[in-house]
Amino acid sequence: MMKKATVVLCLALGALLISATAQDEETTATPETLSGRPLDFNNLARLPYQHLIKIAQSDARSDKDAEEYRLRIQSRNSSVKSKDIELFLDLEEGPLVLVVDNDGFVTVPFREDLIESNPDLVANQPRGSLNIYVELEVPKVTPPEIKDGKVTYQELFRPLVEIQNEMRKVDPTFGLSGQQFVLEIETGEEPIKITRALGSRTFRPNSRGKVYMIMESYLYEENPEVEIPNEVKMNVLPATEDEINDIRSR
Repeated sequence: MMKKATVVLCLALGALLISATAQDEETTATPETLSGRPLDFNNLARLPYQHLIKIAQSDARSDKDAEEYRLRIQSRNSSVKSKDIELFLDLEEGPLVLVVDNDGFVTVPFREDLIESNPDLVANQPRGSLNIYVELEVPKVTPPEIKDGKVTYQELFRPLVEIQNEMRKVDPTFGLSGQQFVLEIETGEEPIKITRALGSRTFRPNSRGKVYMIMESYLYEENPEVEIPNEVKMNVLPATEDEINDIRSR
């Protein structure tokens, strides 16, 4: 069984590093990108072409043999509109401009010569400020084993870890830059309680009988016992950074 989920991937990767060549003892050549753009462009959002195509092909709606792919790109800054986003592939012979339409969609050509040269996709927006939206088919994982109303923290979050590892095959930075999955646990009126040596924490369901939990690294390493009803419905859902912060603040 496969489950579709809309996942946000950040265009927050590092810049192309190019060493300057010394002209003489006192002067150094000004480094540039492949297309001759100033190195200052390295402060902008950029993504290697091969990585971009890997993301595009991961979309559940895409044809792996297509000649082009259509992706939706959006700024994390609400004041930046689609018409403000400019993109180009940084080719040695000159930039290849990719137009973003009014709905935020951009068409990316799929060509063998571009796979081989692997130019960067460069935007006129700051690094880490753009999101790419794709619909991924997430493999269904087995639910955690709850015995007598108890489960370890690592076992509770095992489905999330397995799915997140699958996402990192598409985007190695997934979960590292404010994007990850959360557990949605339907308990009815029953709370979930984490017992630690330093005390305990109780998660109470919302008005719809659901508890939302994010995986905390310190708890995963500590692996405390979790008290949870034996019969619960559980989903693993993608979440934005804002949604993560909202859950953490409760």
